[in-house]
Amino acid sequence: MENINIQLDKIDLQILSFLKRDGRMSFTDISNEMKASVGMIRNRYQKMVDNNILHIIGWADPIKIGIDAYARVNLKVFPPEKINRVLDQLVALPEVSFVALTSGSYNIEINLMCSNNKQFLSTMMEKIHTIEGVSDSNTTMYLEVKKWASRNF
Repeated sequence: MENINIQLDKIDLQILSFLKRDGRMSFTDISNEMKASVGMIRNRYQKMVDNNILHIIGWADPIKIGIDAYARVNLKVFPPEKINRVLDQLVALPEVSFVALTSGSYNIEINLMCSNNKQFLSTMMEKIHTIEGVSDSNTTMYLEVKKWASRNF
């Protein structure tokens, strides 16, 4: 389906709120909570999925699955014409969980999730610093994460 720019209303945000709490909540349960029809919930859900607004994923706590080296890495790319190629190569790395083009002193921010510091160092030295155009990096290791990504609707 073609992506169209849709505006979410209070009902859409309420559906998202229920699914955020319990991603496996049935349309029937949501409709009962909202006092709305199951068909309306299903249609709005599908519209949000089709427009890449809602993504249903299985999320595992990184610490509990052995990810003990988690960091934010800022990268400087030179010359700037290489930024898109660098972004594409970073997106392809399995250790990279987040990639963003940024403003400021560094062009790119990534999050790296590795099983330990040895894997982290290896990833930085063998996979990231070897990408043509990466000229500098600044790393912040996360020592303890108090809140993983979420937002109240």
